[in-house]
Amino acid sequence: MASDSMTDSKTNSLSNKSSSQPDDEDITHNEIKGWLLKRARLSRKWKKQWFLLKNCDLFYGNNPEDSRKKIPLTNADISETSVDKKQYAFRIKSKEGGRTYYIQAENESIQNDWMQAICFAKAAGMNGSASQACVIQ
Repeated sequence: MASDSMTDSKTNSLSNKSSSQPDDEDITHNEIKGWLLKRARLSRKWKKQWFLLKNCDLFYGNNPEDSRKKIPLTNADISETSVDKKQYAFRIKSKEGGRTYYIQAENESIQNDWMQAICFAKAAGMNGSASQACVIQ
């Protein structure tokens, strides 16, 4: 079993914990977590936030212990964006609340990891009957 001490809290990590405990009903899919920048809705300032994608839910907050705000992924659109001339930025446009979330990663690799993981989580959350292809624009 891999030790979490290898993961710096300033980096993003993608881990599949289901291999160590295949019958664990709480952790059955890939989990990705780490620090990203998120643009505030009203002030439009960019703020460092801790993000956790667990199963089909994307949570964020000021630190790992306070990641209780949730971005609805059901029917959400995800795409790269050049908002505020930021590199490695992407947006999640939620159909549930009508809100658009702007997020920036540290580099292209981290951006791709997050966008792919969110897209797969979104597709997995469709419960099969109305599943869609995972398309990142």
